[in-house]
Amino acid sequence: KVRIRCPKCTKMFRDRAQRVRDGYQVNCEHCSRLLTLNRDSEDPFIRRALKTAKEIRAALEVAPKTTRVDESVRSL
Repeated sequence: KVRIRCPKCTKMFRDRAQRVRDGYQVNCEHCSRLLTLNRDSEDPFIRRALKTAKEIRAALEVAPKTTRVDESVRSL
């Protein structure tokens, strides 16, 4: 999850990195203000959230995917 700071109430909340992208809209959990996240924003906290989300998504793509082992195989 990525921390996002609301420019209106200045409180922090979190959202999934998979969702946080340029143009994404989310309501602040505290004051319900609609935020549009874009990389051209003057707010450094919004730009940082977008950058962090992008880095997390890139790391998840590189990381090997773990596979679930079937219960019947585990007992062998």
